[in-house]
Amino acid sequence: MDVRFRILGPWEVRAGGRAVSVPAGKMRVLLAALLVSAGESVSVDLLAARLWPERAPRRERATVHTYVARLRRLLGPFAIQTARDGYQLAVAVDRIDLWAFRDLLRRAAETGDGSEGELKLLRQGLALWRGRPFTGVESVWLDREVVPLLEDEWSAAAERRMDLELRSGQSSAVIPELRDLVRVHPTRESLWARLIDALHRSGRRVEALEAYRQVRAALVDELGIEPGGALQEVHARVLRDGASAAPPVEAGATRQLPHDVAHFTGRAELEQLHRLTAAMGGDERRLTRIVALDGAPGIGKTTLAVHFAHSIAPAYPDLQLYLNLRGYGPGEPVSPSAAVEALLRGLGVRSDLIPPGADERAALLRSTLAGRRVLMLLDNARDAGQVRALLPGGDSLVIVTSRNQLRGLSVRDGAHRVTLGPLRPGEALALLASAYGPDGVAAESGPAAHLVELCAGHPLALAIVAERAQRAGGLTRVVRALTDERARLDVFRDGDGDPHNDLWVALSWSYRALSPDAAGMFRKLGLHPADEVSLAAAAALSGLPVHRAERVLDHLVAAHLVQQRRPGRYELHDLVRWYAREQASRDESEPERVRAVHRLLDWYLHAAVAADSRLLPHRRRDYVAPYLPQATPPRFADVTTAMAWFEEEYDGIRSVIRWAHDNGWSGHSWRIVMSMIAFFERRIPLHDAIELHGWAVAAAAVAGERIGEGYVLNALGCMCYYKGDPAAAGHFQAALTCFQDAGDARGEAMVLGNLGLAYGEQGDHETARWYASRALAYCEKIGYDCGRALNLDNLGVALQAAGDYDAAIDCHVRAQAINRELDQVNGEATNQHHLGRAYLALGRHRQALHAFRRSIGMFRSLGNPRFEAMVRVDVGKSLFLAGHAELARAAWDGAVATLKEFDDPQAREVSDAIATLQAESAGRDARREADTSQV
Repeated sequence: MDVRFRILGPWEVRAGGRAVSVPAGKMRVLLAALLVSAGESVSVDLLAARLWPERAPRRERATVHTYVARLRRLLGPFAIQTARDGYQLAVAVDRIDLWAFRDLLRRAAETGDGSEGELKLLRQGLALWRGRPFTGVESVWLDREVVPLLEDEWSAAAERRMDLELRSGQSSAVIPELRDLVRVHPTRESLWARLIDALHRSGRRVEALEAYRQVRAALVDELGIEPGGALQEVHARVLRDGASAAPPVEAGATRQLPHDVAHFTGRAELEQLHRLTAAMGGDERRLTRIVALDGAPGIGKTTLAVHFAHSIAPAYPDLQLYLNLRGYGPGEPVSPSAAVEALLRGLGVRSDLIPPGADERAALLRSTLAGRRVLMLLDNARDAGQVRALLPGGDSLVIVTSRNQLRGLSVRDGAHRVTLGPLRPGEALALLASAYGPDGVAAESGPAAHLVELCAGHPLALAIVAERAQRAGGLTRVVRALTDERARLDVFRDGDGDPHNDLWVALSWSYRALSPDAAGMFRKLGLHPADEVSLAAAAALSGLPVHRAERVLDHLVAAHLVQQRRPGRYELHDLVRWYAREQASRDESEPERVRAVHRLLDWYLHAAVAADSRLLPHRRRDYVAPYLPQATPPRFADVTTAMAWFEEEYDGIRSVIRWAHDNGWSGHSWRIVMSMIAFFERRIPLHDAIELHGWAVAAAAVAGERIGEGYVLNALGCMCYYKGDPAAAGHFQAALTCFQDAGDARGEAMVLGNLGLAYGEQGDHETARWYASRALAYCEKIGYDCGRALNLDNLGVALQAAGDYDAAIDCHVRAQAINRELDQVNGEATNQHHLGRAYLALGRHRQALHAFRRSIGMFRSLGNPRFEAMVRVDVGKSLFLAGHAELARAAWDGAVATLKEFDDPQAREVSDAIATLQAESAGRDARREADTSQV
């Protein structure tokens, strides 16, 4: 498949001419790690370090294998190759724009003669850039180690290209581009030197000197240094040619901007704002340009807006206005009429000249500002209507901050929205060091990193914990408080009602502005135990219809109390969740909280049952009773959509299962696990599945549900059996006791058959055959046809282990007839695998391969690559014994690669078995050659 990657700008992957949607998050980071090392093997350890540079999960290697498997399903099975110590992207480098860019730059450097050929190559390479590399990929590793280096490569190439164009007499053509660049990089002297030179060469000496004045002011004010030698030299050259300095800024101009933060810590959004305003400046029309900064309470909107406004203030020498609209706070928001009056008074308009009507006041404000370049900062806006009356009519820039997304201002007035998210880990640590002191952070680096993680990049939270740490005598004590649920609330609400040092007050202003439905949804979301919740689950939790829940959630997203990173998926920042949970405890009665949780757990249970029913249509689910759905569970069209739902919900369901067990909902906990058996078998590494089943066994025991305990113990035994763990037999025996105590004949028959498999695995063939025969008899006695087919298969396996292959084949053929009659695809896939093994033991390779291929086709239709891989192991064995060593090797390599992706311990066993088989074959060949030579 033709796969192409564009990473020099917004993330884009195409395969076979169509766009491929790589899920945001770790899968994009993994693919990025392979892309930057295209053509080379990247070890699993290095991939893990790039995925989790701050804090790795407990089973990082297993998780890497799982992500690789998912990428292969998206890009094609051959796009990523398994190497000895990791993985390698098997894509030609000319299919990746990064490597095409570097190749063009390399060829230009080899030319290096300043010719039109070098200039053409540089232009081609630079044309591949569409913005910041890897836009759409959130990664600490990329932000720290990759993107800055790529941007340096681009800068060097861009500067070389502009030098060549200046040399060739095209100075006027590069001036607009250089102006844009110096707006984005206001202290990069090399860019300013080229801009001044280009202006000078174009006969615009006054502008050249003004440019020098601007850069010198920026360097002196921000860095405390004078311009370097190259910049001073180009300045002297302009002076020698008789240019005069630009006129000074008009005296007496209004300057209302609040003071800038002394130790502002870097934010990626600052550069985005500079790029945005630079792009606006390229439009020659005299328009009012609007930038709306929105974000959650305490996320740092005002701090960034003020800092940004100061950085661009020299471009607006006429007027710099500021007004706090008090959209969120203890009192009422400033009305549009009162806001216009405040601005007019600040501009020196006498009270008797200010008309009473709002429209007349707005018109007077526009007239007063006409013909002047105005920078206006409107802080803490409630909605678009509050802002609209204040907009100037000329060549001006308006910066607005709000907790609301101000969508109307964007749609109607053309505002450019910039959403401010949490700080990245490096930025958060820098803010903590600035507030607490770099020496203190260095002395307690471990607790500092932990605080950054606990505050999840929230600036106000970091500022609060820094202040608390100074009073408490260290960061370690604050970490202890934040890991204690009761104490951590006090950390964030102990600010004497000041929103600048009390996070709870800041959040309360947004919470109070919500409608009753939105406030109710917000409180109930605090009860959800997982980091992410789907629309359907949120609807169930709130008790609202889905269409109404979606509107309410959209209001919460607009208010930045809830984040929506993907369609239909919602998240709360950890700190916001703590606040929501506290409001639920305060504003919701205990019966209502219980009903909400009950609705949520019922929804997860019956959604899992619906998906599992698509994977295993004929499975009995008596264990679900007496739990009935309170909301309509989702419907799944086929196996693919059911598996996709499990994949998307799995992390959240794990949290729900554990939380339910720990908080008195054990009946739901074990039932949800039982409703995911097919998914565990087909997608989840065995150690993870075994851990979850361990929780479920404990939950069923706590719930006092003996039959449920038997079901989960039996499922746990199956997972251990797949792993080759001898503990499987013990779990099956415990399950048998549970079913016997409860008088459940079906459950007893199910476990007896599994005991046969377990004892057969241990080499106790007589006991295995006895259990399998007894299970079959039970099923025939109670008329359980599905159980008859299953236990005929089990009996066949036991007979195989005992060496009675003909009798085993008879059992498998009888099971095949029942499975086909019942349309039991899953049972028949397993039975065909075992039938093929019996034929293989008798040396009947053609019949064995026929059965194996049928089994593979069925497992593939069921979306079960793990079991398909196990069948392929036996396909390889059959081909090898039939004399087709190369074909066998191909089958084995593919099977082992799949098993490794699932972190299946059988992968090593299969590899060892293959090696033994090949060694025995080599020994036989050697002995045969020796015998021939003796003859």
